[in-house]
Amino acid sequence: MKKPIPYDFLLDYLPRTVVIKPAIGMFYIYFEGKIVLIFRRVNKNPQHNGLWIATRREDHASLRADIPAITEFVFDEGETFDSAWLQLREGHDDFEQAAIQICELISHRDKRIGKATPKAALITSLKSG
Repeated sequence: MKKPIPYDFLLDYLPRTVVIKPAIGMFYIYFEGKIVLIFRRVNKNPQHNGLWIATRREDHASLRADIPAITEFVFDEGETFDSAWLQLREGHDDFEQAAIQICELISHRDKRIGKATPKAALITSLKSG
């Protein structure tokens, strides 16, 4: 039996042409040749559940200024993980509104969100072709 996609209400705020690929406890969201989000809900390490946002380090400050609920990845020991990815934690008080804002940025093709990869280009071209 397939696991249901977590946060499926967000699909209403994403472009219809997104491609969703399931993985173990996660769903990768692709749009126009880029990976843009990962929806994660897993029992192991639940502090990492929520949305993972594909971006670039140089865009972190402006995204976090626009959506203060977004954070860097932090491990249990308090160590920050130096990554191009940002996180919106599932348990954040503003999770739903912040998640909708992120999806709207993607729908408006905000250049700060998304990472072009050969795999992402292939996945999205297969859907459109």
